[in-house]
Amino acid sequence: MNSFGLLVAGIAVIACAYITARMRRRLSDYQAKILQLKGKITTLQQQLDSSERLDLLLADVNEAVLRLNADGMVVAANPCARDIFAMGNLPLPQPMLQLYRDADWNALLISAVAALPEKTKLPQIELPDYFLEPRLARLENGEALLLCLDVTVRHKLEQQRRTFISNLMHDLKTPLTSLLGYARSMESFGDQADFRKEAAAVIANEAKHVNHLLDVLLTLDQLGFEDEDRGACCDALEVIRRSCDMLMPQCKEKHLSLAMDYDDEAYPVAAAFDDVDRIVTNLLVNAINHSPDDGHISLRISRLDGCCRVTIADEGPGIPEKHLPRVTERFYRVDKSRSRQMKNHGLGLSIVKELLDYNGGELTLSNRDPHGLHVEFTLPFKG
Repeated sequence: MNSFGLLVAGIAVIACAYITARMRRRLSDYQAKILQLKGKITTLQQQLDSSERLDLLLADVNEAVLRLNADGMVVAANPCARDIFAMGNLPLPQPMLQLYRDADWNALLISAVAALPEKTKLPQIELPDYFLEPRLARLENGEALLLCLDVTVRHKLEQQRRTFISNLMHDLKTPLTSLLGYARSMESFGDQADFRKEAAAVIANEAKHVNHLLDVLLTLDQLGFEDEDRGACCDALEVIRRSCDMLMPQCKEKHLSLAMDYDDEAYPVAAAFDDVDRIVTNLLVNAINHSPDDGHISLRISRLDGCCRVTIADEGPGIPEKHLPRVTERFYRVDKSRSRQMKNHGLGLSIVKELLDYNGGELTLSNRDPHGLHVEFTLPFKG
């Protein structure tokens, strides 16, 4: 082979060696990239599996829980959250603003997610039927968990507490002002017989009013701490007769007729005498207060499915339909000005409802046609 042929062969060998080396380097790079991609796929799969396991775990949580990405978008929600936020079949991800339309609150949420793990207190979420206390927790990969604690009951109790304080201040201030005014007037006009008689009557009435209010508050306080008495029993008929006799003077003042109707001689119910007395007395007082003069109140006792059923019907104005579902709430008044004139604290029906719940009974209120209120309650018989 001449020198030219040797040169060509040498160049070919060198080229082959170069190409082979280059291809090996590329293959090595490709293999490295493949390994890197496999690692990323494994990591993503693990993250996906972790998120799926987390979502499955949160599905059984009885509080609303939302999983957010780094941008504050909702990427998952447990069934409780879907129900509370009325999501239905809304596909995810969605901005939180789609679920809770409060721009200021959502701006705070996005800032709070970005600031994690630093804790940021978020304002309460106020929905038509729910009040939620939000809490943020950091997850992996910039995600966050938004836990919304249902504090609706606590919120309502707080509202009731504020209403209670307001009503109590008013209901105590009015009679105490009268008592103080007449006490001071006694210093100047105490020698006048007519004034002394008027002052004594007012002082006695206002003192009874304050005493009645304190008795009602004491009853409410006792309801929260009473222990269930499985052995409690009394004759409902005996209790009702006694209550009617005690309230007969009030009926005579308004010229009301109170008629009782019953079938048996005894109705042994599984409730304490005092509890049944409170229930019946509160309902009868309510009927008397709202009945017109010369009106009629009927009371019937009967048996129904192993229970003693008592119905009380009056000829008063009844209760507006929109208020019927709420009149058994503590301190709820249908007409505040009229209630104060009649010294009604909005507690009578709530006491009745709570006593019946405590003793396994039920209360039903409905309006009569053309006017009047129909009250029915049941108490289980002693087994």
